[in-house]
Amino acid sequence: MATQPSEQQGNSNHADPPAGISEEVLDGLRYRPLLQAAFEGDWESAKSFFQQHPASETAVITSRSETVLHIAALNAQDQFVENLVKLLSQRLDVLKTEDCNGRTALHNAVLCGRIRMVEALVKSNPSLTQIPDKEGRVPFDISTREASMHKEIAWFLARKTTDEGPGHPFSSPHALESIIGLTYAGHLDIVLYLVERYPRFLLMKGPKETDNTILGVLARMQSHFLSGTRLGVWEALIYKFPTIERIHDVKLRHVAAVELAKQICIEISSKKTAEITQFFQDRDLLGQAALKGISELVKLCIHFFPELIWISPCGYTFTILAVQNRHERILRLFLKVSSTNRLSLAPAPTPDESFFMMAAATKYNPYSSSVTNISGSAFQLQRELQWFKAVESWVAPDLRTIKCDCKTFWQTFVDEHEKLLQTGKKWVEDTANSCMLVSTLIATVLFAATFTVPGSSNGDTGLPLLLGEDSFLIFAISDALGLLSSVMAILLFLAILTSRCEPQDFLDSLPKKIIMGLFFLFLSLAFMLVAFAAALIIVLDKRLEWVIIPIALLIFPAVALFVVLQLPLLYQMVKSTYGPSIFCSEGTWK
Repeated sequence: MATQPSEQQGNSNHADPPAGISEEVLDGLRYRPLLQAAFEGDWESAKSFFQQHPASETAVITSRSETVLHIAALNAQDQFVENLVKLLSQRLDVLKTEDCNGRTALHNAVLCGRIRMVEALVKSNPSLTQIPDKEGRVPFDISTREASMHKEIAWFLARKTTDEGPGHPFSSPHALESIIGLTYAGHLDIVLYLVERYPRFLLMKGPKETDNTILGVLARMQSHFLSGTRLGVWEALIYKFPTIERIHDVKLRHVAAVELAKQICIEISSKKTAEITQFFQDRDLLGQAALKGISELVKLCIHFFPELIWISPCGYTFTILAVQNRHERILRLFLKVSSTNRLSLAPAPTPDESFFMMAAATKYNPYSSSVTNISGSAFQLQRELQWFKAVESWVAPDLRTIKCDCKTFWQTFVDEHEKLLQTGKKWVEDTANSCMLVSTLIATVLFAATFTVPGSSNGDTGLPLLLGEDSFLIFAISDALGLLSSVMAILLFLAILTSRCEPQDFLDSLPKKIIMGLFFLFLSLAFMLVAFAAALIIVLDKRLEWVIIPIALLIFPAVALFVVLQLPLLYQMVKSTYGPSIFCSEGTWK
């Protein structure tokens, strides 16, 4: 009676053994050494077991109908699998053995992300790529689930998989799902390869999901395009040089995304105009692209189908969506240079559209990419002011004074940005105080160095003994220029601290003062380093001549640190204030 509960429990946990599997397999007694060897990748022990039990090479050794090849593949034992495949080279059909889920060892190898095992199995038996599991998924379909981590496997299987039987992978219901998975993962080079072989995927739609098309995914993934990718200053500068691996990969994805969208547009162009418009409106593809700021996709679609410029995605025009979400790249597509050399919108906004544009320009979205990509609250407010002034210049003059909720648009703008204005003031004051303290310290040091020149002075005349030396001349010039630069920086930061910091000041006045102040501060730091190096050379000259090289090596990291940390910030500030307007004409057909 004591054993009855355990027997009942055993019966509830383990159903009747599958057909063809002995109790020895279920108990694990006979094949336990082989299982352990497969788990640990111990080929010598497995080889010894095979010599004693030759049938175990292909026998089912688990209750899940798995062979030793299944187990080794599932446990990522690359070398073990390669050795076993060689051992089974005369019995290739054995590699097709399926477990209780209908999966072969190749399915398991793909699940584990082991390219070595995948290549070994497919090289031995290429027909493995065509075998589906019980869910109807071939190894390629499974690889697209893990494509973001194991792209090399997805690429390999995409080339090796055909639409032949028994699974007919690219005619199955899972085919589009695999293509969509690769598109989401950003592996657009694989997608381009597949749609070239099977063009029907270009326009194929899923049964339920509204975004279950290639173009629908592209319209939602701004990271697949240059317009939606955030690059640092240095990354943006080297974007055109493919020798940098990360930037090279990013650029390839951008090129592939545009090419894929172009292929889709070419495929759609054979349809009637009404069908084309309906295709884009049904799933709001351009609306999604405009919301995400994917200007390349909007430009390409309108270039192929100009009639789309009149549609209203999400109930608004493209220009209103661009202003609402602060996507200047989208807005550039609809800007033209007028006869007065000023930018205007083409087509011109109607009175209603102008009202909505002005209302959108007054709103503040702290999560907009146009704001988060800018350093400092002051320059974030500057960008918001640039948007408001630009929209104001595009609408009819009489619309600028219209009141919204008993307030003018400017009053509404100030109210909406009150919090940003306060943080901008604090950022400006904190920055000015910190920089002024550093400038004052530099000025003090350089001023003192003027009267304590290196190399001592003549006791009778007071003139420096090394007055004719080149190194002394460099010291004197750099010390004077550094002192003047630091004084200029102090005056500029003092002007910032005494300014009113009104909203209008953040558009032009304050940014220019900050830029000039930082420029003179950086200049004074550079001159101070030069003066320091020259003074050391004067003091140590003809005594420790070899010390010049370590001095130069010590100064170089300081200069490099300044270039890496400070120059990008100064560059962004100068570009935002003095550079070309963010609202430059690009044109849809350029």
